[in-house]
Amino acid sequence: MRLRLFWPVLLLCAAAPAARALVEHQVVKKFTPPTTGAVLLVDTFSGAITVTESDGDSVEVIVTEQCDEPDEAAAAAKFANLDLVLAQDRAGGVSMTATYRRKVTFTWEKWPPVVLAFVIKVPRRCDVDLRSQDGDITVGKLRGAIKATNETGKIFIGETEGAVTVRSRAGEIGITAGTGRLDVTTLTGNISIGRAPGGARLASDGGDIEVQQAGGDFRVDGNGSHVKVRFTHPLAHPAEVVTSGGSIIAIFDQRTAASVAATASVLNKVTVRGLVSAGVPDGETRTRLTAKLNGGGPVVTLRAGGGQVLMRGEPPTLAADTVKAEGVK
Repeated sequence: MRLRLFWPVLLLCAAAPAARALVEHQVVKKFTPPTTGAVLLVDTFSGAITVTESDGDSVEVIVTEQCDEPDEAAAAAKFANLDLVLAQDRAGGVSMTATYRRKVTFTWEKWPPVVLAFVIKVPRRCDVDLRSQDGDITVGKLRGAIKATNETGKIFIGETEGAVTVRSRAGEIGITAGTGRLDVTTLTGNISIGRAPGGARLASDGGDIEVQQAGGDFRVDGNGSHVKVRFTHPLAHPAEVVTSGGSIIAIFDQRTAASVAATASVLNKVTVRGLVSAGVPDGETRTRLTAKLNGGGPVVTLRAGGGQVLMRGEPPTLAADTVKAEGVK
């Protein structure tokens, strides 16, 4: 019995591949831009990008390059095809580009052959434009304009004061807060926003969308998306939430003055709860509902094609406590 078990074990051990190791290089560089402000551009064929804020006026960069080979000799050919350029122009802008040279032929080679990771510290007042074909993008608390684009991978942005533009094909997108206008689009990922007092345009084709505090000129376009929005008080601008194949939850402070036009699909309903000022009984359901909250105000359009609409009112203290409990300061 022991011999029968022993030989298969030997065969498995002999067939097991040799242990591989990661060969790693690091590029460290520091740029000092003009004190009038900094501009950063990162454009990479692959890899994660992390940008954090600092109180200084320099841009500090660490680029980690990893190759799945047992030693430097075996990794040399793959590193040789990597073109990494870190530069600063006369105006002080810092740019980083990474491309990988490969033949346009079929290959069993693992992609990417070299894995990159960018870790960058920038002044708080810095405009950034970050692009990665395949990799997560993370940005800290900045006061400049932010652009972030990827094909796959998560995108997370902290509290910002400038305009934010985010594009992703299949990534999840999260933004803590933005006092500037938010322009966010993803094809299949979810969108989660904390505070958006500066207004926003959010669009997803299949992902869910949630906004904890929506203000400014606000619009949501969803396709197969469920949408949950809590509107700020007082409401000073019009808002439009449209989704097909999904439902809408719209939450209002009970003091908010607004003119609401809500429409659900034929087989679904618009339901009102906790909004006495809407002029309809609590729990009332209709396919279409036009209501003036507290005498009316900015127009709020809620349209769910293929889903239902829930309009919910919250007492001022409850609304504030709920937002705090959900992690939005």
